[in-house]
Amino acid sequence: MLRVVTNKLPQRSFRNIRTLGTGTFNGDGKKNIDIPSSADVVIIGGGSAGCNALYQLGKRGVNTVLLDKSKLISGTTWHTAGLVWCLRNVCDIEMELLKASRLIYASLQEETNINPGWINNGGLLIARSSERVVEYERLMTACKNFGIDARIITPSETKEKFPLINDGTFLAAIHSPADGTIDPAMMVNALTKSAEKKGCKIIEDCPVTKLLVEDIDGQKIVHGVETPHGIIKTNVVLNAAGAWSKTIAQMAGLDIPLIPMKHAYVVTEPMDVRGLPNIRDPDLNLYFRVQGGTLSIGGYEPNPIILKFAPEDFSFSLYELDWDVFNTHVEAMNQLIPTLATTGIRTTVCGPESFTPDHRPLMGEDPRCTGFYYSCGYNSAGMMFGGGCGEQIASWIVNGRPEKHMFNYDIRRYIPEQRKNLVWSNERSHEAYARNYEIRFPHDEHLSGRNLKIDPFHDLLMKEGAVMEERQGWERPGWFLPDNKTTRILPYDYGGYYDTPKNMNDAYADILKAERTFNFSPYDDIIREEALSCRNNVGLFDMSYFGKYYICGPDASTAVDYIFTAQVNNREINRTVYTCMLNKNGGVEGDCTVTGLESGSGGVVDPIFKGKAFYIVSGGMSSYHTWAHVTKVIREKNLHASVHNVTEQIGILSIQGPNSREVLRMLVEDDLSNNSLPFSTSKLVKIDNELVHMFRLSFVGELGYELHIPRSSCEKVYKAVMECGRKYDIKLAGYRALYSLSCEKGYHLWGTDLRSDDNPIEAGLGFVCRTSGQYQGREFVEESRKNGIKKRLVHLHTPDDIPLWGMESVYRNGQLVGYLRRAEHGYTFKSSIGQAYITAPNGQNITREFLETGTYQIEVMGKRYPAKMYLQSPFDPHNKRLSGVYTI
Repeated sequence: MLRVVTNKLPQRSFRNIRTLGTGTFNGDGKKNIDIPSSADVVIIGGGSAGCNALYQLGKRGVNTVLLDKSKLISGTTWHTAGLVWCLRNVCDIEMELLKASRLIYASLQEETNINPGWINNGGLLIARSSERVVEYERLMTACKNFGIDARIITPSETKEKFPLINDGTFLAAIHSPADGTIDPAMMVNALTKSAEKKGCKIIEDCPVTKLLVEDIDGQKIVHGVETPHGIIKTNVVLNAAGAWSKTIAQMAGLDIPLIPMKHAYVVTEPMDVRGLPNIRDPDLNLYFRVQGGTLSIGGYEPNPIILKFAPEDFSFSLYELDWDVFNTHVEAMNQLIPTLATTGIRTTVCGPESFTPDHRPLMGEDPRCTGFYYSCGYNSAGMMFGGGCGEQIASWIVNGRPEKHMFNYDIRRYIPEQRKNLVWSNERSHEAYARNYEIRFPHDEHLSGRNLKIDPFHDLLMKEGAVMEERQGWERPGWFLPDNKTTRILPYDYGGYYDTPKNMNDAYADILKAERTFNFSPYDDIIREEALSCRNNVGLFDMSYFGKYYICGPDASTAVDYIFTAQVNNREINRTVYTCMLNKNGGVEGDCTVTGLESGSGGVVDPIFKGKAFYIVSGGMSSYHTWAHVTKVIREKNLHASVHNVTEQIGILSIQGPNSREVLRMLVEDDLSNNSLPFSTSKLVKIDNELVHMFRLSFVGELGYELHIPRSSCEKVYKAVMECGRKYDIKLAGYRALYSLSCEKGYHLWGTDLRSDDNPIEAGLGFVCRTSGQYQGREFVEESRKNGIKKRLVHLHTPDDIPLWGMESVYRNGQLVGYLRRAEHGYTFKSSIGQAYITAPNGQNITREFLETGTYQIEVMGKRYPAKMYLQSPFDPHNKRLSGVYTI
């Protein structure tokens, strides 16, 4: 049942919302709207996302047209609570985006001379558990990195700021003075007025009925939009249609993982709250917005109402509130603010909102449709993210990539199998909604949407006790339980709701619960044993979810020359090269290995092709992103080269450690000496009569080999390796050990210590950037070499008993100079280790002298600990172990 309630919401003004398209009325009384014949960009959707993007594009001088099928903000923006928090999770990019939104809203009136409805009344974040207090302490440390003014206060101090609160029900709170609220109608009015003055157009009552898309060799290309009033030609369309964005994407034949759900809040009768701060009580899944003299109160239920699709013709409309769902909040509301028990409810607000599987927006250009961008799926947080994300999507459209490392928001973070699987999207989006306010622990894993993608060794490793992690849809072993105990991942039970029986005796869920801590994991000793086995003996890793691609065709050599920074072309056959690929601004879009190949016999590890081809292997988390980047560059350069994805067809076993060569000598007849198979080379070998592509490589800094195996041969080769490995007590190891080992060695992990907002010189990777020839982003690399850099990646080691998780502040001589991008437990060093980009407090260039003459400390939850700084990892600095030299 629907009801129109625009006249019931207090302090909402729609006087400024107007139809901006011009036109006349036809004989049927319908308005003929005049639309432009072309535009640089067409935005679909006039809510927070669309109008923030319009404002930013207008500032950049882009000829932009915004279309709304009804009126501005009439979809979901009009009924939003409008909360703008500075703090949510311990994440640098998120904190930067929230800060950007707040600064934009706070400056809009001065810039536009229009009141945007920004109220800076501050915020309180309640903590009811000791672990929540620890999370807040981590947040306070992170605040220092971004100039955010916030502090932890006592319950009595909290009551001073909000007298109606029951200070006997919680342990502590954060006071964040910069928090506030924004009125959606007033904000959109300010944004659109500014955009109009800069030449942008806004046309209401103008639905998009068709996307004009051309398909060329499987790649879609946008050419325009069709409306009832005519066609607008454009090469860029931004899908900012909120809960209706999935329908727009389907017009281009695309799927996106966006699930509409009902989200609700209630508005109280007048209370004595005027001017008080907003409240978030995450342990009770509640938020409170001070709205004049009333409170708007909402939250996240364990059983939200999931919609099959967003309702059509829903302009300025709401649902009746389902009290059976919302009642879960009532007792908790009264517990925190007892006077609510005797305060009436003035009105209820329940509307459709768009939610995503990881509770982050969908942004960026669709890799399968050139010119089709997203800024949608804001998970009921469109106001707080709208300003910051509006800046980034404008940069994305104008410059090809955003200014910040937006991978966690980029549509590329979802592989096609996730995007088209409605069951997966439904499960994961429900879990993300229900757990929205839960503490983010370092080793959290999802219970929903599991076993979507499994590699050839999955079942074999499960029998060996593998505790699985999920990354980009793929299951991978995190670590191994002793004694071959098994932890099967059960089908998702939706918390026992929606007539789904709740899982009982869930061993995997019990392991996850045990790991919900900011101390070292209770399984840390097991992971240490895996890591040290690799260092001292031999370990076996399953790296099958890594991305694997062949590039071939007449222009394959030209393509790899331009895409990759290292000299990967004019090298001998079967030579493997570690390299970066950059965006046009010199930022690192990925790192991978590239091997030159000659035509083979026809198998998946020995393919037939004309001329020279290249085998690219990338990290699993960045695999689809790597494919998208490589194929985009090839299209833009109009090169005759093709990219073939063989990720699922090839499994990878990585055998690492001092005895790795001895194990393999029992399996292959070929000479494996340094002379015959040097580091960074490969050859085809037979193992148990199965053809395998063997690489002399290591991700952990040891003598090691990777076996790239046809899927049909994986089980047979695995059993042969394990059988021969028993003589040397080979140990299965997972990614938790792998990441610790790689961090000790100083190897990079894209997305943490190496990102699209870092260039190779800053990351200490100048050695992989050739000084001859042209590659994308080279001019920025050379500029950094010549003129110096403002930040530099360093390695930091602290005492063993201090857990580090990332985002801890770094001090040099008592001055804040950076924060940890990546942190691990370094079992070999018997210390916690991390990597940080160091900047100078006065903005000067970073020099070796500056870095090496300072005394360093790392702040962990308010306390500083001494740290040793290294420009290069001290682990085997001369790479003797990679050569198999283990004697001093």
